[in-house]
Amino acid sequence: MKRTFYLVLFFTAWGFSQTSLTANLVESIPLECSRFIGVDQFESIYYLESNILFKKTKKELQNYSVLDKGNLSLVSVFNPLKLALFYKDFNSVTLLDNRLADLISVDFNHLSPLRTLSHISYGNDTTFWVFDSNTLQLELFDYNTSKTRVKTVPFQNEILALDSDYNTCWVLTTKELQCYNYMGSLISKLPQEGFTDLKLWNGVLFLQKENAIYYKLKNTETVLRLNLPKVLVKQFFVTNQTLYIYDEEFLHHYQLLNN
Repeated sequence: MKRTFYLVLFFTAWGFSQTSLTANLVESIPLECSRFIGVDQFESIYYLESNILFKKTKKELQNYSVLDKGNLSLVSVFNPLKLALFYKDFNSVTLLDNRLADLISVDFNHLSPLRTLSHISYGNDTTFWVFDSNTLQLELFDYNTSKTRVKTVPFQNEILALDSDYNTCWVLTTKELQCYNYMGSLISKLPQEGFTDLKLWNGVLFLQKENAIYYKLKNTETVLRLNLPKVLVKQFFVTNQTLYIYDEEFLHHYQLLNN
């Protein structure tokens, strides 16, 4: 119990005492895949190869695939006990347990009103953030009840990416960055400066622009560039105070330190 308390206290202090971040290379491990997905809180590595999802732990390599749902568009490892797999072509989301066994599948083609999803991100409890390209609205959707809890006003610009945690959802559009709370209210807005992807961890927003990573700390409006060695950023991910960058050959682990 004490250990859990100290961990919570550490991460809370880490989040609110930062003024800037530095990244120190810990290791680089070989990885061959078509797309790096991410790393969960137990340090399991997820990636795609030939539309097959692989989960690599220190002890074993597991995989998951289905042949009748088309390409796997997105995998959320935010909750490693309920992985969310988004099949855009079939407008459906499948949840897997930590052994990559099916839990439930949500087919949005069979729900009313009809939604056509372009992006999803994990919410809290039993929810996803989903963007409906029919209404151009972001919804907090409860997959247990098949009901929408909250809904934003329609977006005016194309959605490039979104990511969320238990408290907020950040949306990257072609014109700006927008942050919504779990009431669906817009609480922050920043200019878009050529970013193509974003990740959210512990309240810190990370952004990709070409081969550079930028970040915005909690309670600030300033976006700073993270000082990194020259590296190809094909995909990146942030968790457990670690930045992961995949360059098509190696997965680089950088420890994030606050100054």
